[in-house]
Amino acid sequence: MTDWSRVAPAAAARIVRGLAGLLEHPEAEALARLTQGKDWYAWAPIARLITIHGLGPHLIRSGNTLERSRDLPELMFDWLAERDVLNAQRIDIMHGELAAILAAAAADGISVMPLKGALLTTMPGTDPRRRPMSDLDLLVRPVDRERLGTLLERLNYRRAREANPRDTHDVYVDPGGGRVVSLDEHPNNPRRVEVHVELVRHLWSWLDEDQLTEAMWSDATPGEICGFPAMLPARHHVLAHVAIHATADLLGGRGRLLQWLDFADLAGDGAAVSLAALPHPRVAYPALRLAQRALPNRLAALDVEGLETKMPRQLVRWARSVPLDHRSGLMIGPQRTTPHSLAARAKRWAPVPWRLSVAYGDRPPPIAMALHARLVAGRWRGRFSFREPRPEGD
Repeated sequence: MTDWSRVAPAAAARIVRGLAGLLEHPEAEALARLTQGKDWYAWAPIARLITIHGLGPHLIRSGNTLERSRDLPELMFDWLAERDVLNAQRIDIMHGELAAILAAAAADGISVMPLKGALLTTMPGTDPRRRPMSDLDLLVRPVDRERLGTLLERLNYRRAREANPRDTHDVYVDPGGGRVVSLDEHPNNPRRVEVHVELVRHLWSWLDEDQLTEAMWSDATPGEICGFPAMLPARHHVLAHVAIHATADLLGGRGRLLQWLDFADLAGDGAAVSLAALPHPRVAYPALRLAQRALPNRLAALDVEGLETKMPRQLVRWARSVPLDHRSGLMIGPQRTTPHSLAARAKRWAPVPWRLSVAYGDRPPPIAMALHARLVAGRWRGRFSFREPRPEGD
């Protein structure tokens, strides 16, 4: 595997921009052009970035890629095909685990709303294997939080204690132990369950109110997922959730192109999704605009321009022109092993202009900087005073 310390950031950024160009037209010939050669050394950086951005299933399942596979060197096509098989196995396992959780929750009278991948891979008419899924995200009402936790422990999940000053969700480790066995998609990689009672406030400290969670519950309808009862959120609220989460990832330099494909699945019919009453619109907007730049046809029906009339001018200029690479918050390499180091936190909270626009709107720069400095100081005080509990059994 490639030594990522030797892959120049400029080269990685070029590959990510190329992958962004493959979202709407994933042709094998264009994918092959991203390499500087036909051996594994040339392909490895692209393979790693495909994995990081969750694009393997999308590329191999596209008709153009399959029909024109002769344009790809054999080792590249074989690698994509193998990842697709492993991802399909993982999705099948996770859908089985989701079914078991929903069945047990229904028997106990607990209302559960699947989110993110657990919902996106089970929507009617969607290829359930077109995207990877790292964990199962479930939303429950606060009164059911402990009950669902007890249910998961009964199903042999183990509670994982995390350093999270905002107590908005719990994490449970799959019965297999949650150990990483491969850097690529693999059925036996950790399959965690995250139990949420709130959807927004844990993302960034300036989000002190959570309009989205109440809206999700108010418009949800009873239905079935994997053959068992579940609460189904309205599609426009699902789009809001994934867009807010995608921008939060961009703000932290952890953005993934996979999230933009999720927008396209949700907005496929255009008329079913509205941006008129989007919760936290400044947080949702950047990811939506960047995604529409990469997927102009599939996201043409989304009225992002109408949303822009309510956005800070500086934020609009940035979102319309920033390159689709690390400068927009997309990952150009794997996450560091010390994501909570001093340097990582300083980078995460740096007062870059677009971040200030998302947080503080059109406030004058001196006021935005003062507000941000006060926020960061309070955040760091909380971090220093917070002590991460040790996992049970350690």
